Amino acid sequence: MSTRGVILKNISANLLLQIITALGGFILPPLIIITYGSATNGMLASIKQFIAYLTLLEAGIGAAAIVALYQALTSHNIILRNRILSATQRFYRTSGSLFAIGLLILSILLALLTQKQISATLTFYMVLVMGAVNIMDFFFFGSYRALLTADQKTYIISFVQAGNILVNIGVCYYLIQSGYSILIVQIASSAILISKFFLYRYYVKHTYPDLNQHIEHTEPYHLHQTWDAMTHQLTGLLIFSSPLVLITLFLSLKDASIYAVYALIFGAIKMAIQSISQGMQAIFGHSLNTDFNHTRYNFCRYNRLFMCFLGWVYTCTGLLLTPFIQLYTTNMTDANYYQPLLALLFLLIGIIENTRIPSMIMIMAAGHYKQTKPQALIEAAINLSCSVCFIQFWGITGLLIATLISFLYRSSEMLYYNCKHILSISCLRPYLLCLLIFASIAACISLGWQPVNHIKIHNYQDWIKLSCITATVAAVPFSLLLLLIYRRPAK
Repeated sequence: MSTRGVILKNISANLLLQIITALGGFILPPLIIITYGSATNGMLASIKQFIAYLTLLEAGIGAAAIVALYQALTSHNIILRNRILSATQRFYRTSGSLFAIGLLILSILLALLTQKQISATLTFYMVLVMGAVNIMDFFFFGSYRALLTADQKTYIISFVQAGNILVNIGVCYYLIQSGYSILIVQIASSAILISKFFLYRYYVKHTYPDLNQHIEHTEPYHLHQTWDAMTHQLTGLLIFSSPLVLITLFLSLKDASIYAVYALIFGAIKMAIQSISQGMQAIFGHSLNTDFNHTRYNFCRYNRLFMCFLGWVYTCTGLLLTPFIQLYTTNMTDANYYQPLLALLFLLIGIIENTRIPSMIMIMAAGHYKQTKPQALIEAAINLSCSVCFIQFWGITGLLIATLISFLYRSSEMLYYNCKHILSISCLRPYLLCLLIFASIAACISLGWQPVNHIKIHNYQDWIKLSCITATVAAVPFSLLLLLIYRRPAK
């Protein structure tokens, strides 16, 4: 299959996955809040973040394995591929055993921590049930995911996961509406999510009949940069998961629910933006070893396309966010979910954060985990120190300000590193492109704010109509901008 065909297939599958994931995210949390209360929704969001911390036991195995597999797959070296996957599977199973122990400890501690706000017994069992999916991932899918990702077959992962999530949405919706307890709902959800691992196993076994993950006993393989990749995962997880953890510790479960609702909305936007990057890491990882100049040319074109798409998405977000939040939170009455300042900070954070995606893809494709480890540690230090300090004075707003500061540093640094140390091009044009996109977003939102927000929105049908009009109009300036800059050569 051609490179263009692989890209289109991966992007299409990932876009479908993000749409279905967002659909579930927008349908289920409001239903949970209305049926079980904001405290329960906050508990679920907090458990997910605490479990995410435990997944650090993966220790960078997947990232290191993917980089190692590029060489084996490019050279069609089946023995090397099997040795890498055997070592990967061994690491995953060891980490999975440690994860199970950590999950039990977490269930006890979190039950004690939140017992004044919600039943300790419920929290205990919810942690175990939700963590069961991750245990299965460690034991049955870790090495398969690395293989499919490195072999540019992420569309398989996306298609299976999309169907799995769609079934999960339907079952959970029915159980909640039928009056079942939140624990029964979560047990059903985990059982459905676990079923996907058997589909992955079936596909891998039939697509790679020469796969042998037991070869490591006679020909062991050492995964390089495992701990360096783990450092990046650790810092990333600390940054993206710490807000809900800190809110749970310093504020309340209702505050956690408020944060989770906004994070859900902007997480869906982030996934939409990332959809056009699906599979690009594997493509650049392969081409860096074969044709560097062609890789550099293609990356620069991809970066310009990505930035214009980002500008269009966040322009639409800035214009449509206020009416959507008012509509989305209408029936959420046990906490104040309408907070425009939080929305503005989330918008700024989203723009700054996502500008780093193209540079991050190249850093991962090149396997420069060790070289960029100090910068990742600095970002985490800035984020955590500012978060702990600011939450004492400004609550959730303080956390978002801390995140914004750390993202400004890291996104600009990633762009610099990619240009200087991987692509060997000038940083001037990429930095100017970022400023141009920021200015375009600000200008479009300023011009469109009054017309859009003076339109009365009574239901989701009205909002969808407004969204279509807004998206069409906003696409014009960014399409013109893309035509002007897309084919300019890098220097």
